[in-house]
Amino acid sequence: ALGLGGTHELEGRAMLSCLVESFASSGYEVAYPTSGPRLKEGKPIMLEGRRDFGSLLQSVEAEACLLIAPDGLQPHFLEIIEGRTANLGSSPAAARLAADKLLSTRALARAGVPVAEIVDRPDPVDKGCLQYVVKPRTGSGSEGVRISSFVRAGPEEIVTRYHEGLHLSASFIVGKEGFLPLTLNRQLIDFADGKMRYQGSQVPYRTPRAAEIWEAAEKAADVLALRGYAGIDYVLGERPWAVDVNARPTTSIIGIARVMKEEIGELILQAKFGGMPERVHVTGEYTFLKGELG
Repeated sequence: ALGLGGTHELEGRAMLSCLVESFASSGYEVAYPTSGPRLKEGKPIMLEGRRDFGSLLQSVEAEACLLIAPDGLQPHFLEIIEGRTANLGSSPAAARLAADKLLSTRALARAGVPVAEIVDRPDPVDKGCLQYVVKPRTGSGSEGVRISSFVRAGPEEIVTRYHEGLHLSASFIVGKEGFLPLTLNRQLIDFADGKMRYQGSQVPYRTPRAAEIWEAAEKAADVLALRGYAGIDYVLGERPWAVDVNARPTTSIIGIARVMKEEIGELILQAKFGGMPERVHVTGEYTFLKGELG
């Protein structure tokens, strides 16, 4: 399992630790890069920065690699990985599309997947004072996301329609044998000062509308050609509106590892090489806050 920045940010480090421990528990030898801190399991490879990380990928000798990196850096590093070994995640092209909120939203909308619609101009005055979501065209973790009454965005931002509803995420794995739902998760969001800040997750979140959400998630994963572990954020209102796509491990994996009988690492490998089950077994519930990860 290879990650960038996983030992600098609490969320990234927690995800990396979860994956390394899972691969190790399944009996695999695991190596991970770090700028200092070491995990309980796996072999650390000391790095000093992004350049060292790229050099490591170009010389890696492993049977498979899983990348944990910011959305904007994924395509480049995934291309290096695919030139060296088996990529356990999405292709560079799929990662590039998913990371671009404008292009991915348009692709999903064209395919009939419910999305928070892109807004190019203000609505007519007779519709009243409406709210919109302004967010960076790339990015994750609700960083830079704000709610506004104006359709006004910077050059690297997009505006979507604001939908009332429950903030959820769908975590799943896509492999050569199909689509495997893992859990639906409730996202704990702070809406103070007109901004949206992700604070943590409740895993799983049980809802009678699960089948509806999973149908939308499977269609979205197919449209965007996602592979391996991925997640989609939703606002569940009249419909399950997709608001963000992550073609990579997400923070919810921390809770999933606590409540799922199967090893997440083994499932990711099975998605690539075969043997993936038709369903997973989830018991209990786990809630975590981002500020308490460590």
